[in-house]
Amino acid sequence: MRLLMIFLFFLNLAFSNNGVLTLNEAFKVNTYSDKQGIFLKINLADRIYLYKDQTKIELNSKDITKLLNFPPTQTRENKEVIFNQLELFLPQLLLNDFIKNDKAKLTLTYQGCSEKGLCYRPVYINYELYKQNEIYTISSTKEQFKKQSEDEQIAKDLNTQNVFVTLLTFFGYGLLLALTPCILPMIPILSSLIAMKLKNNPSKKHSFYLSFIYVFFMSLAYAIAGALVGFAGSNIQGLLQQPWIIVTFASIFILLSLSMFGLYELQLPLKFQNYINKKINNKSGFFGIAIMGFLSALIVGPCVAAPLAGVLLYITNSGDVLLGGLSLFVMSFGMGMPLLLIGLGGSFLKSGAWMLKIKVFFGFIMLIMAVWMLERVLNANIILMLYGIIGVFFASFMGLFDEVKNNFDKFKKASMILVLAYSLSILLGGFMGSKSLLKPLEFNTALSLKTTSSLNFKAIKNLQELQEELQNSTKPVMLEFTATWCENCKLLEEYTFKDTKVQDLLSKYTLLKADVTHNTQEDLALMKEFNVFGPPVMIFFDKGEEKGRIIGYIDANDFLEKTLNFFAN
Repeated sequence: MRLLMIFLFFLNLAFSNNGVLTLNEAFKVNTYSDKQGIFLKINLADRIYLYKDQTKIELNSKDITKLLNFPPTQTRENKEVIFNQLELFLPQLLLNDFIKNDKAKLTLTYQGCSEKGLCYRPVYINYELYKQNEIYTISSTKEQFKKQSEDEQIAKDLNTQNVFVTLLTFFGYGLLLALTPCILPMIPILSSLIAMKLKNNPSKKHSFYLSFIYVFFMSLAYAIAGALVGFAGSNIQGLLQQPWIIVTFASIFILLSLSMFGLYELQLPLKFQNYINKKINNKSGFFGIAIMGFLSALIVGPCVAAPLAGVLLYITNSGDVLLGGLSLFVMSFGMGMPLLLIGLGGSFLKSGAWMLKIKVFFGFIMLIMAVWMLERVLNANIILMLYGIIGVFFASFMGLFDEVKNNFDKFKKASMILVLAYSLSILLGGFMGSKSLLKPLEFNTALSLKTTSSLNFKAIKNLQELQEELQNSTKPVMLEFTATWCENCKLLEEYTFKDTKVQDLLSKYTLLKADVTHNTQEDLALMKEFNVFGPPVMIFFDKGEEKGRIIGYIDANDFLEKTLNFFAN
């Protein structure tokens, strides 16, 4: 922990000058009026600009933007933008034409970006106009930010809460995230590593020590990723889903599995082993466990949920790398509590011939993990065939052809026959084009899925397509950020979106889907536009205005409740 504090402290010093301005610092809005009319002025900070096409003035819900004169513009990314200051004048004659009862509602909408790479969320400000003595006065402004999403509320809490309370809160978030499906892949990884390391020293103390090292470096990976987000403002999780990175780490799992099959011994040179043994009281395995803990967090960690997104949003907006990094570290440690419990249970592992079988078993677990990672870059039917091949070899290695000596051997052989039968079915199903592990011999899976779901999503590839849809849609809009490597996205598709009540509700929406699987420049631009750090995220719009968002997996009942609340007002 001391090393982590020192690391984050110096990282914070190095990057502290790269903080991004808050919304109020970047855009300062002033209004005043006289006999000539009303003046709206937005003073922009250095290197901040406004999009002209995102600036809108509505008077009693009627768009009058085109009737106003804008200052000269510059071009950024093929769009007209405004620097330094935007001043709009609404003349008295224009106000009289649109206001009939000496009272009106004026709405100012704008959105801008920083040249450092961060785009701010759209802002909606309502004014009330009253005509007194032939002059329209403007009441105090009320910024109409949408109901704060969970990640925004968490980011706000980081700004206001006591540091100790903040860290304790994020430890609690970590415990909750430990119950999500995304943490499950880490369990066989750690279990296999402990089983391999404990064959010479099966003690509870050593087992827990190895688990602690794994969880510590997993947490360190999250803290460093948070620091990098604070510096670069980029989507770290998305960057780690590049195909070549996925293939590289899948290859690491394959190499680890070959070691467990006895093809070679994966260990440090003897000189380094002796040095390490002296440093940790003759308990080897420090570096291997540490590296796997670090890499597991980066590649097979949980999909982005509200707590993680909230911390990343806070770091991006404030540049406070130290608090953000510590929050991620503590949260990740909470996520690792089940893994520490596995370490406590490691002492029940006793040396014996059965350990060889366990080692082979975890070798197959590593192969399954490799294929699971490759799901993000390979076709589903190919993945099915790979699982089938692994299953056939698993049945063979685990006793399918062993001699039967007692009832336990009979049970084991019968189990392996079932594994072989299922493996052959998914191998055949994948060869015939099936994509379902649960229904491998149902070759028209794609067709059957369409008949069970009435939801029709339109694919969105870039910001321009999204803006056109938002402008042209006569219904509320739901935009879903998803990816093939996102486990919580699959749960949403499989359970939440197949609920009949959810389908009835969403049939009244325009449904858009942004697939960010490949992490292209257009994907990154879309995610940056809405401060999305990773899928799944569902954003709801009405008349182009964001009403709210849902981050992470949510069941059907909660989805219905939250969605209806977004549009309650």
